Amino acid sequence: MSRTPPPEDPQEEQDQPRRGGRARKQVEKFEATSAPTTKKGKRKQTQEDDDEDDNMEDPDSDLTEEEDEEGDVDPTPKKGKKRKSVGAAGSAKKTKAVNGSGKKKGRKSAGGAGAGANGEDGVRNESPLFNALLSPDIALQPLIDEWVETYQQAAGDEVSEQVSIHELITLFIRCCGINLDIEQAEATDEDGITDAVERIQDESVRVAAAAYPLISRGKQFNAFRKNLDYFLYNLIESLSLTPILFQESTEESDHVNVLLSLILNWLNCMSTSPLRPIRHTSTYMLLKINSSMCDVASSVGKDLSLKQRQKEAEIKKGGTSNAAQKRLKELEEKVKEVQKRKERLHDMFQEIFDVMFVHRVRDADPHIRSDCLRELGVWTKKYPDYYVSTSYLTYFTKGCNDPFAHARLETVKALSNLYSKGSFMNNARTVTLRLVPRLIEMALRDVDLHVRVTAIHVIALIDKTGILADEDESHRDKVARLVYDQDPRIRKAVGGFIVNLWEENKENLKTEWSGARAAKKKRANKISENDMATNLDWKSLATLLIDTSNSLDGPIEPTASSSSQQPILPISITTPLTRANAAVESICSEYELWRDWQSLVDYLLLDHSTADQDMWLLTEDEETFMLQVLIALIQREDQDEEEEDRSKKLMQILPRLFAKHQTDVGRIGGILSVLSHINLGLYLDLRQTKAYETLWDDVTKQFLHHTDPSVLESAIKAVNHLTTNAPMATSNTTKLNELQESLFASLRDEIGSDDVALLSLEEEGIAKLEAILLRILLLEKSRDITEVMEDEEGQSSGWDIICAFAERGRLGYKEEAKMIEYAVQIVLYHMTWVFRRFTEEDTQDDDKVAALSTTRDKAVEIFQELTLGDNTNTVDTVRRQAFIAYLTLHLLFLYKGSKDNLATPAAKSCPLTIEDEIQHRLGGAFLAAVDKCVSDREAHTDTDKNAEGESVPEDLSFLQLTSTLVAAIRKGVLEVEHAKEPLAHVGRLGQSYDAIVKKLVDALRDEGIYNKESETVQHVAGSALQQSFNLFLDSDFEEPTAPLTLARMIASAFTIHGNHFTVLQQLHPSDVCDFHLEALDYISRRISSYVKQEIAAKNREQKSRLQIKRFSAITFFKILIQLLSPITSPDALKIKAHLDDAISSVGVEVTVHKGWEPYRAYEKKLISIASKDPNVKVAANKKVQQAQQAEEDTEREVDEEDEEEEDQEEHVTPTKKGRNRSNTLINGNGNGNNNRSSPLSPPPEPEQAPTTPSSKSRKRAREASPMDVDDEEFNLSPPPQPADESMQLELGEENIDTDSDHELTLEGIGPSQNERERSASAEPSLKRRRTVVRY
Repeated sequence: MSRTPPPEDPQEEQDQPRRGGRARKQVEKFEATSAPTTKKGKRKQTQEDDDEDDNMEDPDSDLTEEEDEEGDVDPTPKKGKKRKSVGAAGSAKKTKAVNGSGKKKGRKSAGGAGAGANGEDGVRNESPLFNALLSPDIALQPLIDEWVETYQQAAGDEVSEQVSIHELITLFIRCCGINLDIEQAEATDEDGITDAVERIQDESVRVAAAAYPLISRGKQFNAFRKNLDYFLYNLIESLSLTPILFQESTEESDHVNVLLSLILNWLNCMSTSPLRPIRHTSTYMLLKINSSMCDVASSVGKDLSLKQRQKEAEIKKGGTSNAAQKRLKELEEKVKEVQKRKERLHDMFQEIFDVMFVHRVRDADPHIRSDCLRELGVWTKKYPDYYVSTSYLTYFTKGCNDPFAHARLETVKALSNLYSKGSFMNNARTVTLRLVPRLIEMALRDVDLHVRVTAIHVIALIDKTGILADEDESHRDKVARLVYDQDPRIRKAVGGFIVNLWEENKENLKTEWSGARAAKKKRANKISENDMATNLDWKSLATLLIDTSNSLDGPIEPTASSSSQQPILPISITTPLTRANAAVESICSEYELWRDWQSLVDYLLLDHSTADQDMWLLTEDEETFMLQVLIALIQREDQDEEEEDRSKKLMQILPRLFAKHQTDVGRIGGILSVLSHINLGLYLDLRQTKAYETLWDDVTKQFLHHTDPSVLESAIKAVNHLTTNAPMATSNTTKLNELQESLFASLRDEIGSDDVALLSLEEEGIAKLEAILLRILLLEKSRDITEVMEDEEGQSSGWDIICAFAERGRLGYKEEAKMIEYAVQIVLYHMTWVFRRFTEEDTQDDDKVAALSTTRDKAVEIFQELTLGDNTNTVDTVRRQAFIAYLTLHLLFLYKGSKDNLATPAAKSCPLTIEDEIQHRLGGAFLAAVDKCVSDREAHTDTDKNAEGESVPEDLSFLQLTSTLVAAIRKGVLEVEHAKEPLAHVGRLGQSYDAIVKKLVDALRDEGIYNKESETVQHVAGSALQQSFNLFLDSDFEEPTAPLTLARMIASAFTIHGNHFTVLQQLHPSDVCDFHLEALDYISRRISSYVKQEIAAKNREQKSRLQIKRFSAITFFKILIQLLSPITSPDALKIKAHLDDAISSVGVEVTVHKGWEPYRAYEKKLISIASKDPNVKVAANKKVQQAQQAEEDTEREVDEEDEEEEDQEEHVTPTKKGRNRSNTLINGNGNGNNNRSSPLSPPPEPEQAPTTPSSKSRKRAREASPMDVDDEEFNLSPPPQPADESMQLELGEENIDTDSDHELTLEGIGPSQNERERSASAEPSLKRRRTVVRY
């Protein structure tokens, strides 16, 4: 076993004071290589390191003097020398620390504890036990056995015992991530433990790592937690095999110290440390030690029971001989010894619980609380005789209310382990009754899904004990509703609870049936007992599920409206997920319900009309629901049974189900969906052609007679499935032709000989025609019926009739809107099939081309009239559908010329284009649709404003319209400039709308970067942003969220980025500059408008409202910042000059008000871009010097005039001490009276007195003007620069007077508009680019 080496110079170390400032205790130390009486402290460094410690006078200093001299040294501590393997045989000595010869090149170890070897995360690794815990593949049991053996051999040798205990306590300290050392005497001094812990935490508080080994994710600590658990568990187990674990005092053994008491004292004191690494790690180790002692206590308890039984057996023998009495006495002594051990363990349990647990379970650190609750669950499971009591289980109640989700999760996991053993329920009944309401609340509404799932499992376990049934039944109803929850994990978790309820209902129903009178059983006389038992099982399940479903449809408590408890709504049977599907999914997670679906079919085929008289039959609602359950079971059974066997059973069952439920709309749709689970090829193999034709007739009958859309959709799916049966193709063709002829015959019979445009339709006639058109639409979506549609047969063709119904939409009858929508869609789908049928050979046939053109023109005329007709009163939904059809048809017949290799024959023969006027009208139609969508969303928001978490539903038809418009723009049907209408509403109409419109950015990018149409992109982006911002200003929103979203989207159209944000291509900077100039003109007009209104307003409230609007308008600069990436330095100067002119023309001051922050941010961004030009730096330096000289000359001139003109009013000259530095920007060229604008404004000129200054003064002022600087000073062509030269604007001390009170300005480089006009004749080319930087 390894030992800690003594220091090499104990006397010198003894003379040094402690780092913490306290007096050092003088204790005798054991040294393996020198006399045992030598006094010295434990040090892990050599004499050279001790010399370095003399230089560290300040105990709080983190750096040595050498570090101060070497400021650029890597702060990572150096590793120590490689240590010997911990698992080596014998007691190898610890490796010494690295010698301190020469200068140190890193920080000293934490707290100055010496230059011991440090691990990768800064934790010293001189402890062999700690090193072992870091090794993932080491065998820890031999190491534990070696330590225990060494400690046992140290009995009677105080020094050796101190060494062993010191090694263990050092391990605890290293596990906390602390590098400090303690003396060997301190390790065994119980009275000084508190002082030692305080010293450790005081000296480590500033250097303790945030990620200590217990929670660190470093690779070197991957195995630490697992090894620590193993070490502590096996250490206690090994000690339990010796008297050491049960030792109460030093009198009972030769050891000087009571090991377990000493360990617990150390860890208990450390668990109260305010330093989190120490507190958490020590608490964790105490918890694990207590868990290990629970196993020991359980073994001791079993041993005690065995010894007591042996003693009782010996007493019963009644032996009076000496041998018998001796055996009895030995057994009594053994019982007392084991009892004493048990009491000792209980004392330690109580000490750990009282001193540590009750405090740490309330710790501020949630991870410590979680560890405590988890281990409490382990204790109750390992040693229930002691811990399953109210005093301990009460802490689970507090854990269920913990704000930290992981703590709640550990609590419910512990409860799940507890209640999995029913034998403990009697002891925990009181706590259980207290926990049930909170557990149910967690199962219903907890924000963490894992907590909900585990809480449901706990409730199911509690329910098996009957406690919930004895209490309020409403608790069980609340949990049962979760079977219809939206989350599948919740549904599966509650499956066990539902099965418990079902078993209970089955027993109750069978008991009630057995006690019923014979008259009640009269109809069931022919049913066997087994079949009746099965029927009663299904009846009880149906009753349970229907009652639970009905409870959801009733009034729900307001507190139950959270999104986590939203149930699945009762929807159509043909949809993928119904309540029946949810129930089957839930129950099948615990019970193989799908294997019994055939018995359910037999039960459903019975006549349930006498359910009010016979208790074993189903009611109407139950029968409908169980039919849905049957369909769900058949779908689930597909995965387990062979297809052929299932198909044979369904072939026999399906006709009977059709015959019984063909008139029930709520059931026939689900029955039709069963057809898709049959292998239709078996009809031919089994020679059941007649049965197959009968099946066709049944499906056709349902399709032609029902009007419900869901039933018709199920029927057309069944028809499509039948047509896939290739072996029966002949029968399929015959039956399909009959279906089509019957369908169009019904259409002609319904309208008769009347003109469609003149029909006077009643409500019943509209419903019939609507159903017929829906059937035609569904049929045309699935197959080509062009021939039947255009077949006239001596009367009007179906095509003409459908077109006439579509044209009827101009009348604007709202009750016919759905019928007209179907007609418009039929026309579009018919044109699609005609488009696909037109081949390359048909392009040579003029008659076919003419026919195609005629049919296409008719469809285009109908769609255009319904969409844009001036004399129509089209309903909005019809207009929207016609808009979609109009653009879709143009997309089909789009032809871009001879270079269009993807064009189809139909598009080449009959191309379609849209005139500019029509395109603009289509843009207006889209805006009308947007306004309608916005009003609908606002109405929905107003209606449901009190519903928390209620989201506005998406308008699918509007999204379809938007996607069609976007496709038309991207494909070139519409000009790119029409992208501004959809882009302007980004951020207002939902995430789906934004995702669709985002595709327009690709079109803008292609147009601007690849097609070199940057003006178009500039126009579209500017118009869209302005429209979006106008909408923001007209709204009540405080932040321009929607315009910002649009700006970020448009920014991606300006630049194409590659890997690591490298710019691959982008718009020309001058085009982006023009965009910003136009945007500045726009926002200046808006701000000026608000300023004028504010000046004219007389009401204070109105002024305040207009001021808020003005500051809202200023947020436009926040949007422009997003679009500055392609801008270069000259463009930034140009924009800056235009910005100054724009703000100056507004007539408002730029103050320090928070509302001007977007403006200042935009201005700062321009400066940052402009400062990247090296010419700007040169010009800035020159202008700074000239400005300083001009200011000095002006001040001196004014002083001279003051002396000459003492009778005049005193002149006020601003100085660096008296100048006001407010951020005020006023009219003119940006100069104010003793005020400074934003950093881009020019410095103020010296304020003049009311009297006229002398001509000499004016001349000097002109000489100092930035406009009179020689042109050669402003050669802005970039000189050659080194590759690594900084492009930031840096003005060194050699160019700037640090005492001068000037600010950086680029005003002279980008002159204002007024200055450019004044100097245009003299310097027309240069003045537009000149920049002056002043301080």
